[in-house]
Amino acid sequence: MLYILIRTSLDIIGILGPQKFNIYSLKIGTANKDLLFRLTIPQLILAILAITNYHVQIITRLSSGLPMWYIVMATALIETSAEAAGHELKGLSKSSEGGEHQIKSVNDDTTPTAVVDTTLYIYGGRSKKTSLQTDNTWNNDFLKLDLSKDFDIGSAPIQGLPKPSGPPAVALGYLWNDLTDLYLYGGQYSDSPPATPDDFQLWKYSVSDGSWSVPDATIQGGGEIKRAAEGAGVSVPNRGKGYYFGGHLDGYTTKGWSQSIPRLYLTSMIEYDMSAAKWINHTEEGASFPERADGVLTYIPWGEEGILLALGGGNNITFSQLNVIDVFDIKNNKWTKQATSGETPKIRVNACAAVFSAPDNSSHNVYMYGGQNLQPAGEQVQYDDMWILTIPSFTWIKVNTDGQSNPPARAGHSCHAYRGQILVIGGYVGQDLSCDTGVYVFDAFRLEWQTNFRGGAGTGGDSTNIYQGNEDIFYGVPAVVVSQVGGGSTGGATVTAPQRTPVADSPLTGTNPDYTYNPNAPQGSPAITLITSTVTGPAGVRTTVITATAVSTGATSGNNNSRSTSVGVIVGATVGGVAFLIGALLFLLFLWYRRKVNQLHHSYEEQQVTQGLVGPDGRPMSMASGGYTAGTENGRSKEDLMEGVEPTFWGMLLQPRRSLRVVNH
Repeated sequence: MLYILIRTSLDIIGILGPQKFNIYSLKIGTANKDLLFRLTIPQLILAILAITNYHVQIITRLSSGLPMWYIVMATALIETSAEAAGHELKGLSKSSEGGEHQIKSVNDDTTPTAVVDTTLYIYGGRSKKTSLQTDNTWNNDFLKLDLSKDFDIGSAPIQGLPKPSGPPAVALGYLWNDLTDLYLYGGQYSDSPPATPDDFQLWKYSVSDGSWSVPDATIQGGGEIKRAAEGAGVSVPNRGKGYYFGGHLDGYTTKGWSQSIPRLYLTSMIEYDMSAAKWINHTEEGASFPERADGVLTYIPWGEEGILLALGGGNNITFSQLNVIDVFDIKNNKWTKQATSGETPKIRVNACAAVFSAPDNSSHNVYMYGGQNLQPAGEQVQYDDMWILTIPSFTWIKVNTDGQSNPPARAGHSCHAYRGQILVIGGYVGQDLSCDTGVYVFDAFRLEWQTNFRGGAGTGGDSTNIYQGNEDIFYGVPAVVVSQVGGGSTGGATVTAPQRTPVADSPLTGTNPDYTYNPNAPQGSPAITLITSTVTGPAGVRTTVITATAVSTGATSGNNNSRSTSVGVIVGATVGGVAFLIGALLFLLFLWYRRKVNQLHHSYEEQQVTQGLVGPDGRPMSMASGGYTAGTENGRSKEDLMEGVEPTFWGMLLQPRRSLRVVNH
């Protein structure tokens, strides 16, 4: 194939002559100028070799002497010559059964993924055979990646599984998992060509026998579950729970929904209990927030049953700021807000996140990577930055990756925590880059992008990673986090509460299901009580004992020296003055605290971005297949995903649009 590509390219140059082979009217990035470039034969061959191998590291190393438009031209030649010769491009799936496959990230965005034991599963999404393809991109391909072995990111051993006959071809859905099975929820059907959604069904995949089925699930309180898309999902494998927050309903998600009916954005959250096969609709209680889609939902093992953090996202009108985090208390079924400290990331949609816990669970670190900013309208940009939100401090820390071989900026990708690494899968990388490996690895301890993945046994599917005394094997707290929360790589964080005072009913106090934490432990007593956790996996029962040293609140000390001088007179003379000073100080602190709280609430309301995607006429923009259409805010409307029960899904009616993700501008 390589011979055909190079020969075809050289034939073109031979016909035109090296001095006549020009690229006219080639637009790079957002430039609007017609550019004229000249390729030499050696440079073109280098570009073809780089693109043919789909290896970003090769492209990066050549970038100093090989301009990006050479790469773009080589890609076009490859696609043209490959199609003319009747060949399939490397990195694209011919079928979903057997053989090796490779994610081509520019095409494979919004693809559901999940990890069970030592295998990553990839379902459906959108993919293209060429960068120019605009329709027939939805699919129900089913792939897997073995995580038990090492591999190079440029040649990840992705293999095809039998393509299912029941589950639909959808993108923008979510793949839940427990320790043995997968559950496909939600998703959007194709809009080019338009596809009519079927009745909603939750599909279950049994890893043990490779079969798909529809669970006979019940709904707490009765009613009917509908299919949502573009929401944020998270699995809690050890507890057998899946959550889906926000998203939208429209004619590509819901059977019988006319395309003339505006899209409905959601603020609701549903829960699926995998062991009980039961749906639970969480009503909107506590703090309120705008409807949103394309956000991130993470699980933190804090409190009696844990908490969920909703990060980023938005709709056509409002984008969620990251200086205040929405926190859901699972035990009490209630939303609260928590202000953050530190430098705040920019607003974004379609980011990904992975969570790592300190070995002693004294801190939990949310790694947020990438995403997309859709403001101003029509000038969207993808991000390549990495941030850490450390819990319970709720401090944002920007990770410095300057000088590293960073992946191209992306949105719509997924992230998974595995053996102290973040595995990044897929994503939309823009239109200027026509190829991408689609699989990347970030070392969560050293804070470095890696060229290969360290495989091995997993951690039983837990959302955290148990430390075994070696940061090469499992997770250790990085120094940049230690500098903010105290302790060391094995834990022992001394910051045990949010830096910004939590609200009165915040869940950020109390005990944790995976360890016991007592912030009011007497001086000299352990604040963290060690535990033994038992995880049941497909291969049987696996027990891990955390052996970290208990964190003490401090050491007692004493001074036996006594003074014979009477202090009665001194105490009597000063007690009145001290009492007065303390009273005055407490009064001033109260006034300061009330002012800061008012400022915080005011700041949060002010910083909600309200301009949205604004069109030339000042109205909000919405995205439909093939371009933009003007949208208007039609107000709020109740909409229930569980018919027959009290409506709890609130949304904002907007003109129909496919996604917040701008991919055709």
